[in-house]
Amino acid sequence: RMYGKGKGIARSALPYKRTPPTWVKMKSEDVCDHICKLAKKGLTPSQIGVTLRDSFGVPLVNSVTGAKILRILKGNGLAPSLPEDLYFLIKKAVSMRKHLDKNRKDKDSKFRLILVESRIHRLARYYRRVKSLPATWKYVSATASALVA
Repeated sequence: RMYGKGKGIARSALPYKRTPPTWVKMKSEDVCDHICKLAKKGLTPSQIGVTLRDSFGVPLVNSVTGAKILRILKGNGLAPSLPEDLYFLIKKAVSMRKHLDKNRKDKDSKFRLILVESRIHRLARYYRRVKSLPATWKYVSATASALVA
């Protein structure tokens, strides 16, 4: 593990069958409409998936529609400008910096901030490589709070 002390690999397995379960009654178009409606409300792709699972009984959007939530959002022009995982890492780094401004002697928090920011740089490098971010995009801690505001 690079950024945590855990050694675990516990996870739930996806079903082997790619077809939707027989008990799913929603049509593909209805699911797409719900996804777009929830995205317009301001929900992130993972929040949309949780809402569809808990409120509408859709276990996997991919098995019902044949496309993942983010691809559906991109097709409708509703995808977030920053990838979700990068956005939340930047949000965490901004709140840590705010904490460090008040508590200058918090050495552990300073160390954790370094780890979070190295994760941001690593993820940004990946997203620039796969063209999800522009090639000139750079994380700057001074302007980061404007990205997550």
